[in-house]
Amino acid sequence: MRRHLAAAFAAGVLLGLAPAAHAVELEGSWYVLSHYQDSETNKPDAWRWDDRLWRFTRKGDRLEWTEWAMVSFQSEAGRFEALSGNRAARVVAAWEPNAAQLADIRDGLAVTSRGSKTKTLRAGADGASWSSGEGAAADSASVITYTETWTIQGLPALPVFQRDDSMGSAQTETMEGRTRWATESVSADGDELTGRFERDGTRIGRFRLIRSADPSKAGEQDLEERQRKALRQQAVQSGLVSPEEVQALIGTQVKLTPDAHSDDRSASRVAIRQNIEDAIRAQGEDPRVHAGAVDALARKIERLLFDEGKSLADVQQQIASGELTP
Repeated sequence: MRRHLAAAFAAGVLLGLAPAAHAVELEGSWYVLSHYQDSETNKPDAWRWDDRLWRFTRKGDRLEWTEWAMVSFQSEAGRFEALSGNRAARVVAAWEPNAAQLADIRDGLAVTSRGSKTKTLRAGADGASWSSGEGAAADSASVITYTETWTIQGLPALPVFQRDDSMGSAQTETMEGRTRWATESVSADGDELTGRFERDGTRIGRFRLIRSADPSKAGEQDLEERQRKALRQQAVQSGLVSPEEVQALIGTQVKLTPDAHSDDRSASRVAIRQNIEDAIRAQGEDPRVHAGAVDALARKIERLLFDEGKSLADVQQQIASGELTP
């Protein structure tokens, strides 16, 4: 009888029906940051990082666990380093979010559906565990199958999140893997978990789970564009790219509207500047920061339209090709 009461209490905490000191109320979104060393690399002592976003949602008597493998911050400082040629590389370090990035986590990160996964878990008999169950076996011995089993144990005190995956068939040797996040401590407010991270005995380190607001659903192009903007700012700060190169890039984004070539030259000048400033805002930049570039590009466009007699289409083509820059 006492065992059944304990199980019922544990399930009640997960559902938010009963309070418990330092218990983890799992439902909601969590940012997951793992630091690890990989013994199978040529630099086994180097620290590396991986991050993702998890969300747990109750669906009747089931628990839905969704993972987004790609997340984006307003600032990518520390996560990626800008390279030449508009490229970026993941930083090899035990990266930790700064104060602004922690605020970004709590406000909700941008995610994309690419690489996302969702599993539906069933409650265990003990009331403190969940499992997605075994994957279906292949109908044919010649068919190679891949399955993942997701489990959560140790609720509500110190949850252990585990992924078991296997790939193979009756005719091939089965390859198996296991990823495990074992909680060792919970913050007083229950909004941060820390513990041991391990993947297949070769990637070993630590992890943090930080409670987050629901993610914003950015499309893949939106997420990639947001990352490019953040990396461009980082590249300028690091001196890899000059402000002039950034201004040239902004110049190619300008889309001139018909009122940029009206009969009233002063009205056209206002419209031209507005078109340029709109392009800068669309890139996530402040036009006031690029006031010099705005003035230079506006003057060039005005001169081409009114002094050299170029058509709006001709000028727009020069802008689109990058021939006309600030």
